[in-house]
Amino acid sequence: MPANDSPSDATESDKDVRAYQVVGKSLLDRIWTGEFRVAGKLPTERDLAESYGVGRAVIRDALVMLEVKGLIQSRQGSGIYITRLAYESRNTPGIMTVPVPAQAAAGAADWETLIVAQQWLESHLAQIASYRMTDAALHQIKTAAEQYATSRDAEGLRKQEIAVHMAIAQAAQNAELTGTVYYLWSRRKDINDLPDSAKVLEVRRKQTAESHQKIIAALQLGDGGSAYHKMWHHFEGLKAAMGTAAFAGQ
Repeated sequence: MPANDSPSDATESDKDVRAYQVVGKSLLDRIWTGEFRVAGKLPTERDLAESYGVGRAVIRDALVMLEVKGLIQSRQGSGIYITRLAYESRNTPGIMTVPVPAQAAAGAADWETLIVAQQWLESHLAQIASYRMTDAALHQIKTAAEQYATSRDAEGLRKQEIAVHMAIAQAAQNAELTGTVYYLWSRRKDINDLPDSAKVLEVRRKQTAESHQKIIAALQLGDGGSAYHKMWHHFEGLKAAMGTAAFAGQ
């Protein structure tokens, strides 16, 4: 990775917000140069983390950003494949632009503010997704939910929770709103970052897994009203859990 592309070049105030963007842009540049064309896919998360000198969380965020834009496709147990769009996007202006509001530059936002924004946006997207649902999209949502339900460590739970929400957003078939969903998730603290989160983690995991299934049932039926309300209540549960964890640390 060229020195001028290193995530370490970002200032401390925006490092967490921008590191994954730098890595994502670098990966796309390498795709455009044909570096991965023979294999047709990217190296593993572990290999990428080592080559860029960053944590795997940064790599995951970069890969999700690329996947949201349709530039790569993750296949469980097979790898991270490069799509045809990735090569064709070379002449697309601003393909990697991620809008960052001025107030975001100072660091992580208040989790309550972000969850309220997520709740409003994702409830509407769930409603839209229920009308536009395809078999492939439903399978992707179910797979992510199943992987969440079987995860036990905090890192795996966060990754799969985001995967469920991203799959639902993608099913709504609006790339701009899907990107906004990911942006909000990347800006928000996770419950596992709060003090004494272990006290509520397992309870939250079970509640979330059950909530996922209720949302999926509504999506599968094409019931937009129910999908909206199930997603809304899903975030109500998340707000309650976050509040419990924050209070426990006081």
